[in-house]
Amino acid sequence: MGKIINNQITNTFSGQFGDDIVFRRIGNNTFFARKGVSKKPATPAQRGRRHLFAEAHYYVSLMLKDPEQHQWYSIIAKVNGMRNAHAAAMKDFMSKPEVDSVNTKHYAGKIGDVIHIKSKMLLKITRMEVTIHQPNGDVIESGLAVKHEMHWKYVATASNHAVEGSKLVITTYDALEKSCTVVKYLTLLTDGSL
Repeated sequence: MGKIINNQITNTFSGQFGDDIVFRRIGNNTFFARKGVSKKPATPAQRGRRHLFAEAHYYVSLMLKDPEQHQWYSIIAKVNGMRNAHAAAMKDFMSKPEVDSVNTKHYAGKIGDVIHIKSKMLLKITRMEVTIHQPNGDVIESGLAVKHEMHWKYVATASNHAVEGSKLVITTYDALEKSCTVVKYLTLLTDGSL
């Protein structure tokens, strides 16, 4: 693999040139190499992954042509520490709306208690459903969490007299209607908090 240094013409190249040279951008540097040739046929998993990447690239190209979507993905890139709107749109398409952490220390089973939920990718989650089950499986309450700054919070609407062993089920959705579910069992700590 070769590296291009201080060449204004080829410094911004990325992609394939002809049938045998490939240019790659890594950070602020441009590298070139011979195109790799595989003699083995692609496995079903490889074909599926290639199809997924093709769908992702198509989605990204559509989103970035729309000025409003481009601006939105630029914001997502900035708050998540990504390089640009392209990277943010690609990650949005390829990832699920995952939860990073659930803070239940302010939940003691009383009406008005708050559960704080952090997402892995900021601004990705568009809707969050929270359900609290008793230890025997009966539903105590269910509702929508609300956005709180860059994350989410759920305010309890029902009393839970058996917090120990209760189950918290959080289902998140993104703009593409992908979903992710997290289950957390509640336990009391020695100081009485969760």
